[in-house]
Amino acid sequence: MTTTRRPVRRTAVLPLVAALVVVLLGACAAIPTSGAVGVGVNEVSEPGPLSPLGERPDPGAGPVAIVQGFLTASAAGFSRDPSADVNNDFSVAREYLAGEARGTWRPRERVVVYPTSSIPEITLVSDTQVQVKLTVAARIDANGQYAEAVPGAQESLVFDLVEDSSGQWRISVLDDGVVLSAPSFEQVYRSAAIYFLSPDNSYLVPDVRWFPVRNLATSVVQALLAGPSAWLRDGVRTAVPDSVELTPDAVPIAADGTAVVGLSGAALADADERALLLAQIEATLRIPRVSGVEVTAGGVPLTTTPAVLERGIASDEPLEALQGDVLTTMSKGALVPVDGVGSLAGLAAHDPARDEAGTLRVLLSGTDSLVLAPTVDAPAKALLQAPGLVAPSVDRLGWAWTAHTGATGSLDAVRADGQLVSVGADWLVGRTVRSLRVSRDGTRIAVVSSGPDGLTLDVAAVMRDDKDRPQQLGAALGVGSTLVDATRVVWVDDSTLGVLGRSGAATAAAYHLVPLAGQTRALPTLEDAVTIAGGKGERALYAATSDGQLFWRSGQSWVVASTGARDPYLPG
Repeated sequence: MTTTRRPVRRTAVLPLVAALVVVLLGACAAIPTSGAVGVGVNEVSEPGPLSPLGERPDPGAGPVAIVQGFLTASAAGFSRDPSADVNNDFSVAREYLAGEARGTWRPRERVVVYPTSSIPEITLVSDTQVQVKLTVAARIDANGQYAEAVPGAQESLVFDLVEDSSGQWRISVLDDGVVLSAPSFEQVYRSAAIYFLSPDNSYLVPDVRWFPVRNLATSVVQALLAGPSAWLRDGVRTAVPDSVELTPDAVPIAADGTAVVGLSGAALADADERALLLAQIEATLRIPRVSGVEVTAGGVPLTTTPAVLERGIASDEPLEALQGDVLTTMSKGALVPVDGVGSLAGLAAHDPARDEAGTLRVLLSGTDSLVLAPTVDAPAKALLQAPGLVAPSVDRLGWAWTAHTGATGSLDAVRADGQLVSVGADWLVGRTVRSLRVSRDGTRIAVVSSGPDGLTLDVAAVMRDDKDRPQQLGAALGVGSTLVDATRVVWVDDSTLGVLGRSGAATAAAYHLVPLAGQTRALPTLEDAVTIAGGKGERALYAATSDGQLFWRSGQSWVVASTGARDPYLPG
C-alpha cells in the first residue's frame, strides 16, 4: 500500500492526560509514601470500583491516536471492576497491538509513573514510528520493587506501527510495561510489606513492594513464597520450605474477610518452623479486606499458633539528649539526668547512642574517639580511635557502628569488650560516609555517603556469622533520590528513614521522610536544625537546632520541647 509521508509533528497529549491523570474524580495528586502496613488493621475502607476508561481503537485512527488510545487502555487494564472486559489480561489494550505483539507484550513487567505536573509529549517521528517522552517520578519492576527517580528524570518510549490487512494502524513493536500518572498509580497499586525473618528468628523484617490492588492477596503471598528481594536476601531468612507452592494459584477472600492460603509441596513437619511460617503469612496479609487468615497444607488446616515476633518500631523508651556535661532523658516533659551515667566533663562529648535495654551506651569524645559512656563507678573507656568518626549507632546485638575519614569501602563495628571488626561493602569504595544507622531488627543499615557521583542514601543487608559478628554488607538499595544534600539519617519505623537534608531547590535543611519503597517527602523546614531523632513512628519525630532548642513534631508544626539540649536520640 502506498502512503503519503506526513510531516513530523509534536502533540501535547491532552486526551491522554485526561484519561491517565484522572482515572477517578477526586484522585489525589501525590504518590503514597507509606511503607509497611500497620499491625492490627481489621477493617480498611476500599474505594469504589474503578470505571474503565479504555476505549477500543477507532476505525481509521492514525498512528498518534492509536498510541494515545493504547496508553489509556493499558492504564485502564488495572481496573478493579470485576465486570469490566479490561480485567481479561488487558484485552482492550491488546486490540491496539498487531500480530505477535498481542501475545508477547507483558504489561506487568514494568510501570513508569509520571507526575501530574508534566504532560507527556507524543511525536510522530516517521510514517510508522511514534515517540512518547515523559518526565519520570518512579519506576516499578515486575517484582514490585519501587525506584524513586532523580529530579527531572526523562524517559522516551518508541512505538513501531504497521497497517493491518484492513488498513488499520496497529502497534507492532513496543516495550513491556505500562505508563501511569501519579494519581492513576495510587488508585490501582498499593504498597505492601512482605515479611521475612531475622536470622535469629526474633524479628519480622519487611520487604516493601508495590502490587496491583486487584488480586492483592494473591500477589503478596506469591511474593512471600518466592523469597526476599535480591538486596535483602543475605540479611534475612524465611520459614517457607523449599518447593512450596500456592494451590490453587490464588488467595480467595471469604465474605467474612478470611484469606484462604493453600500450600502444597512443602515439608511442614517442624512445629517451630510452622509457627514462624504462619507468623510470616499473617503479617504479610495485613492488607485491606483481610481480617483473618486460614492456612492449609495439602488440604489440611494448620492449627499451629503463629510465633509472636518483634517488629522494627522502637518501644516506649524515652528520648535522650545531652545537656551541658550531662546525659539526660525526657521525663514528664522535662530533661532529667540518666540514672547510673557519670559526668561527661572534659570529654567534649557529642553524638551519644545506646541500645534499647540501656546496657550499652557510647558517645564520641572530640572528633577521633568513640568511648563507652562513663558510669558512676567507672570513667569513660575508649573503644576506637580514628580521625573524623561519624555519629555512632548501636544495634540490638551489642555492636556500636561508626566510620572514619580515610576508610575506604568499609564501616567499623566494635563491642564493649573492644572487639573490633571492619565491615566491607564494595559500593562504599571511594566514598566518604556522613551518617549511618542500623535498623532495630539488626538486619539492615542505612548509610549517607558522598563521592565522585555526588550524595547517595543507601540501605543494605547486614551479613553476620553464627556469633552475630557483622561480616559484610550486601548490595546497596538506593533510596531518597530527590535529596541533594544530607547530613543525618535515622530509622523512623521499620521501612521508613528520617533524613536531615535538602531536596529540590530548597536552601535550608529539612526533616525528610524517605520510604524504602516510595516518594521522599519533606516536612516543614526548621531553621538551623543540626540533628534529628526518630524510631517510634511518624508521631515521634525530634530535631535540635544549633542554638540548643529541642523540637518535636506536632501535626504539621515543630513545637519547642526543651532548651539547652543537643544531640537528641532514641535507641539504635
